[in-house]
Amino acid sequence: MVFARMVVRVESIRRRNALEPMRASYASGLALVRYVQLHRQCSEGASYQRLATFVKTQVPGDGARSMECMRAQDRQRLLARAQGLLVQDPDAIDKI
Repeated sequence: MVFARMVVRVESIRRRNALEPMRASYASGLALVRYVQLHRQCSEGASYQRLATFVKTQVPGDGARSMECMRAQDRQRLLARAQGLLVQDPDAIDKI
C-alpha cells in the first residue's frame, strides 16, 4: 500500500515537471500579447492581428499565407512563431 502511494506520488511529480515548460511557454506568449495590448492600446484580438502581421512580414512568401489561418485557429503556434522571431531580433518588438 505504501509502495503504491509512493509510485503514484512520483508519477504525479514527474508529470508536473514535464508540463512546466509548456506552462512557461504559454505564459510568455500571453505576456507578449499583453505587451502589444498595452504598448499599442488595442484589444486582445487586435494584438493577435498585429502579431500575425509582424510574423507575416518576417516570413518568406509561402509561410505568410498561412498566418491568417494560424491567427484564427492556432494562436499558440502564432505566439511561438513570433517569440522565435523576437529571440533572433529582440529590437523587432517595436515593429509590432
